[in-house]
Amino acid sequence: MSRFEKIAILGATGPTGKHLAREWLRRGAAVRVVSRSALNLARAFGAGSVERVAADALDGAAIRRALAGCDAVFDCIGLPLERIRDHPPTARNAVEAARETGARLVHVSSYWAYIPIVRTPLAESHPRTGGGLAVRMRREAEDIMQAGGAAVVNLPDFYGPEVHLSILNRALEQATAGRTVEWIGSARTAREHVYVPDAMCTIAEIAQREAAYGERWIVPGAGPIDLDGMRAIVQRHLGREVRVRSAGRLAMTLLALLSRDVRALLALVPTYVAPIAYDGSKLRGLIGAIRATPYATGIPATLDWIAGRAPAASG
Repeated sequence: MSRFEKIAILGATGPTGKHLAREWLRRGAAVRVVSRSALNLARAFGAGSVERVAADALDGAAIRRALAGCDAVFDCIGLPLERIRDHPPTARNAVEAARETGARLVHVSSYWAYIPIVRTPLAESHPRTGGGLAVRMRREAEDIMQAGGAAVVNLPDFYGPEVHLSILNRALEQATAGRTVEWIGSARTAREHVYVPDAMCTIAEIAQREAAYGERWIVPGAGPIDLDGMRAIVQRHLGREVRVRSAGRLAMTLLALLSRDVRALLALVPTYVAPIAYDGSKLRGLIGAIRATPYATGIPATLDWIAGRAPAASG
């Protein structure tokens, strides 16, 4: 059960927002979903049991109105790279609105604020300096949130149903469509991913601990997996051979000429060709055991979602 009566989710139409809404409904809370597009809210949530509110996170007054009456707020805003400079101002508006309404605030972010990664497994004590514009904007938004008393949650790359822009999901979409899987890094590069429903369950648990606020928390996934491990699971589920090709910096540069999504990731290629794992010891000290769906379960579930959605997946 939830300690909160009504929660609000900013940036609710993305994969984290959708899964978080389901998690809180399961826990018995009333859920208000907030996004700047009423049309996207309707598409994402239809006539479900959530309250839909259209508000632009860059409009402080609109956000204060949108969060009125809620006792917890989850910032799941994930902006495209061309709007990355908007992360700090949306964070300020969320902090000010939560302070005015007295709501608890949780900021859902990625591990990008720790780039460049100099040691793994990645822990909260890792340096948070350097990096490009996207990294610095994410870091600044997190610092605004933490200074405002929010719990800041850093996720690994995630995958699963409802996820569209994801390294692992992209590989699974290519496999489902019968295309050659383009794997960033060498075949032996093992990287840790988190199944997005697991991450949202963990975030709900974090939110209900008073000690979580004003702190940063890294959520681990199901451990590192390499190309061979992923391919074996996919082939068993699809019942056919899956072609794969590892893509380094040069290959990614060439692919970027054909794909807007790949162009958006190009600046991060040095990070993605390196292995990574995550240290969940601080988080386990807060909530105990952390839910982690094995890849052997999460990948088939994701493949089924990809195969079942319309239009058909493409690489």
